[in-house]
Parts: sequence; C-alpha cells; structure tokens
Amino acid sequence: MTRFPVLTAAEHRLKMCNEWTEQQLQDKITQLAKELGWLVYHTHDSRRSDPGWPDLVLVHPVRHRLIIWELKSKKGRATPAQLVWITALRTAGVTVGIKRPEDWANESIQRALQGVNP
Repeated sequence: MTRFPVLTAAEHRLKMCNEWTEQQLQDKITQLAKELGWLVYHTHDSRRSDPGWPDLVLVHPVRHRLIIWELKSKKGRATPAQLVWITALRTAGVTVGIKRPEDWANESIQRALQGVNP
C-alpha cells in the first residue's frame, strides 16, 4: 500500500500558491486591492521606461496609504536596478517590498491590504 504524505491546509495552500506565475500573483493582488478600495497602478509595457521601477503602486485614498511592491514568482530574483529603487523608496519612508506567492499563502498580503499589517 502506497502512502502519500498528508499535508495540512496551510501546506497545501503554500504548495498551490508557489506554482503561480508573477502574473497570477499580480492578478490576485490587483483584484483584492480594488475590492478593498485601493487605486492600483501597473506599468504594462516598461520597455521605454527607466529600468527597475516596481510592478505595483497601490494607494488607498481613504486610509491615506501608499504601498509599492515588486512581484516575483517563487524562484524569481530582483534585478540590481529593482533593488536600487526598492532601497531608495524605503529610505524615503515608503512602504515598499518584494512579494511572492508565499506571501499570499501566509496571508501577509491580504493583511497589508486590509490595513492590519502594512
């Protein structure tokens, strides 16, 4: 009899989320953010822009919050230009960071958008 490993609900969720592409993560974040009243900006074609600008800019007009996120798949890595922008924005006091599918699985993205934990 073959036995399969038993996953907890959290382990299963993480496994499923870690299969997402960067685009799938962006779609989930964008949908939830808009449902929660955030304005969402994404540069769709960055080929003519300076390199490194993060993927999503989120502004909540009622809560007066600004969040800027670079999105990566499970194995994706930030470029040096992206790290320069992230560091500069953080130094300027902006809530900025890199988000991955695991952050959706552990619900830290959802908490940030709900204003529970920026």
